[in-house]
Amino acid sequence: MQLLRNLSTASLAAVIGLILAAGIATTASAKVKPSDEPPPPKAAPVPNVNAAPLQPLAGATIEGTPTVITGDSMMIGGRPVRLYGIAAPDLSANKGPDARVALDTLIDGQRVTCTEMDRTKDGGSIAACKIGNDDIAEKMLQQGFAAVYRSTANSTADEHALAGRYDAAETAARQKEIGLWAKPAKAMAAATDAPKSRPLIDRRVIQDWIVAAPILLIALIVILTLSWRRGSQLREHRQQMRLSTTSLLAQVLAEVLAIREAAAEQVATTAGLSQDQPIPASQLSALGLPPTLIYTANASRAHWLPRDIAVDLVQFHAAHAGIGQLLRQASHLRSETIRSALAKLVEAADLVLERGQSFLR
Repeated sequence: MQLLRNLSTASLAAVIGLILAAGIATTASAKVKPSDEPPPPKAAPVPNVNAAPLQPLAGATIEGTPTVITGDSMMIGGRPVRLYGIAAPDLSANKGPDARVALDTLIDGQRVTCTEMDRTKDGGSIAACKIGNDDIAEKMLQQGFAAVYRSTANSTADEHALAGRYDAAETAARQKEIGLWAKPAKAMAAATDAPKSRPLIDRRVIQDWIVAAPILLIALIVILTLSWRRGSQLREHRQQMRLSTTSLLAQVLAEVLAIREAAAEQVATTAGLSQDQPIPASQLSALGLPPTLIYTANASRAHWLPRDIAVDLVQFHAAHAGIGQLLRQASHLRSETIRSALAKLVEAADLVLERGQSFLR
């Protein structure tokens, strides 16, 4: 019996040892990878991001010495820039030439710095521009040559601040009645005082008149003689002035007619082009207007002409100068912009010719 117990104990120990060995072998085999399993892919290197970021639509800075086109627009380095927040009259409108001259005088060849606020549908910039610390648009409002213009509600703190300053500048110009806000002189009302009773004539006054009568008569004769001679001289001078004025006006009108015909021909030429695109380079050389040599040479004699004709001539030649600037930038502007400006110049020339011819008749 003791032998059987010893055998059973030994058998049990052998079975337990076999089970433990099988478990260790199984565990070892589970940790070994199959020989046909593919290796893991290598990690791909991440490239450095060094591309330049896209420039935002607004907030860009434009610097340079501008060329003034109208009272609220200019060219800086071949790029059209319109002043943000204001609107000035067109060159063909009343006060339009005055507004352009005011902006040109304000800039006076100085370097400006503009912060782009928006873009036009033609791709031009709408910007707030400064000369040093002076806001150009605010100065134009203060001088009364522009009005506040806002197409949309202000959305930023800077735009709110500009709107407040621009409104204050326009209000001050309106109160001073300057520039666009100047009012025509008002006629003074006639006095309606009741007639006053006249005092009786004093005898001493009559005596004084009797004594002074011969002296006054002689003085009157001398005055009449001098007046007649002076009148003759004035009549001769007026006749000479009228002949000179007629000759000058005829020469100026001939020059205006030549410019008008050239502008009308170019309106017809550009009408067939794509109005949303710049004028083709092959046709740029054909653009141009005759110079105003006669008017420029006789500018000091312009006051001889009738006032209405003189004013029309000033506006016409201001429009001529503005279109000259546009034509030099024609490769960067829409054909419609050039054609519209030329058409307005033709209308201004027709007005000058109509009034001038009525004076020459």
